[in-house]
Amino acid sequence: MIRWKFTYDKDEEQDWLNEYARQGWAMTKFWLGVVTFVPCRPGEYIYQIDLLPGKGLWADDYEGYVIFMNEMGVEVLQRWGRWVYLRKRAEEGPFVLYTDVESSIEHYQKIKKALKIAVILEIVCILMEVISAAGGTDRESVMLPLAGCCLLAAIVVIIVREICRVNAILAELRARIGQEEPSGCRGNHSPSLILCLGIVLNGICLAMPEPGGSALYGFAKGVLQGIALILMGAGIAITVMGRRE
Repeated sequence: MIRWKFTYDKDEEQDWLNEYARQGWAMTKFWLGVVTFVPCRPGEYIYQIDLLPGKGLWADDYEGYVIFMNEMGVEVLQRWGRWVYLRKRAEEGPFVLYTDVESSIEHYQKIKKALKIAVILEIVCILMEVISAAGGTDRESVMLPLAGCCLLAAIVVIIVREICRVNAILAELRARIGQEEPSGCRGNHSPSLILCLGIVLNGICLAMPEPGGSALYGFAKGVLQGIALILMGAGIAITVMGRRE
């Protein structure tokens, strides 16, 4: 069985995999959001998703990590960049990677740092697309890079939302041990998904060819562009109002 699941929220994805395992489907492969499942006994496995130690996008001593996990009775299923998919048979007992608050804080700090690096890389890609559009000689060579900018900007919004979610988790964990809450955005201050939807729709409109002589096509494109602008405006307003609360 094949399912689609692509998210920056590793906790959500982890719960999703465990729910399928409880229903008798074991995850075996992951590639660009395409997840492969095979039948298993209901509740046979417990899944965890971990961030490998390392710097930036590169992991340190992956082979040593695999050996250590295997010695703990944990199967390393898949590696995706610095992310790694793990599972353990439920009959062998609970499967929890970070059992104390301090280690959990360290874990989510690593995730936050990796997400920030991803944002920087996306912004660099956006700048490259802007430069490409500035050097365009016709409509297609200008609009297509700008459409790419919109799609990359939507990805940035999604990653920033995840950074805000991680900030909220870190604040809660620190509160448990009496540490001061970190400054920065919180979960309810994250960018609105409506903004993301508007940016994507705007990118699609920019990528659409000129209507030519078709009045109906031109009208439909204009309506879509208007909806995109309304969604972006509403998304910005919701985000700003959320930060003022």
